[in-house]
Amino acid sequence: MNRNVWMASLIAGLFAFALNIGVFLVPTFSTDMLGATDAQVGLLVAAPGILAMLLMLPSAPISNRLGRRRVMLFSTSTSVVAAALFLTARSFQHLLAAQIVFGASNAFFWPSNLAYSCEVAEPGAVSQAQAANTAAQGVGLVLGPIVAGILAQRTGYQGALWAWLACALANLGLVRYLQPLPVRAQEERLGSAIARSLQMIPSMCHNTKLVIAMLSQLLAAAFVISIGGAFFILFLQDVGYTAMLASLMLSLRELFGTISRAMYANMRRHISNQMILSLVPLIAGAALLVGFAYPTLPVLLVVVAVEGFALGLTAPAGNTEASEHASEENLAEHIAAVVVMFQVGTVVFPTITGLLIRKTNRGYGLMAATLLVMLISIWPLMLSLRGSKKSAGSQHLSDS
Repeated sequence: MNRNVWMASLIAGLFAFALNIGVFLVPTFSTDMLGATDAQVGLLVAAPGILAMLLMLPSAPISNRLGRRRVMLFSTSTSVVAAALFLTARSFQHLLAAQIVFGASNAFFWPSNLAYSCEVAEPGAVSQAQAANTAAQGVGLVLGPIVAGILAQRTGYQGALWAWLACALANLGLVRYLQPLPVRAQEERLGSAIARSLQMIPSMCHNTKLVIAMLSQLLAAAFVISIGGAFFILFLQDVGYTAMLASLMLSLRELFGTISRAMYANMRRHISNQMILSLVPLIAGAALLVGFAYPTLPVLLVVVAVEGFALGLTAPAGNTEASEHASEENLAEHIAAVVVMFQVGTVVFPTITGLLIRKTNRGYGLMAATLLVMLISIWPLMLSLRGSKKSAGSQHLSDS
């Protein structure tokens, strides 16, 4: 793989590092320092996804017109602003504003970064480029909670927030050294290009393989951000574990996610993308149910390892599926359509989980939310099995 792929992967890894500092800090900082309720935590967790959900698809044609590097410069600059807002937050409303700004940064970053990785990859090496990019993300996701937990314990929350700001500034500097790609002249107006990108969604929904990829992203968000993220941290503290140990659990999850991302290119030779994507939420959900029912340390260590390994496959499998069904002209749009479903999940599931917890308690509410996600997960599995039968039938006819 070439230098540009590695640079894009490093930048993605640092962005993910800052992202997971936030995943750890938002529930703990907001409850410990600002007295936020579970419902408010759910709103804080969902807030970035709301803006990302609205802006991610329009960001694709903007990226096509302005260039991937320019859009990443805007995104990382906005990330610096978000980190500064977190550092100075003194109220729930202030923290909510910081989350919204970070949502805008998140919306513009991923379609441009992932499309850039595909475009600079050698012919036939898109899967390897996506594996490298998502593995780098995994490293950032592993280190984020560890660094945040250690700094929060030793220096207080301000030390962790300063680390977030320093990381955002470093990433902004790295993007400046990224090689710009040539931008094609765009004949249509930007407004027309955005409208066209939105009009592509119905046709994508007729592609079963893309539907499976989008559903997998949606359901994975429930476990990464909500059930197995912010509320899992609070659940661990409820049953007697420290915030530091909770951060290490989150990092262990991402460590196994990084391992599975690194293994993705080899795994795909033996298992279809659709089967990988359809099994991920069921495996992750089953693991979490065991953890909520038997929250002993040995069980929880196995739970987060299994959950992380399964969830780690969602990003490279989904991104590869999107890129393989896209033309050179609509690559960013296809990637954005798949990735935006993760943002939809970050909006929907924290809210649902918070309501279920309010009606029962944290343990039962999390189990109910997990069962709900697993029930929905039967849909992509059925689509995948149906597609496998059709492929086997077509192969049998061609052999005959």
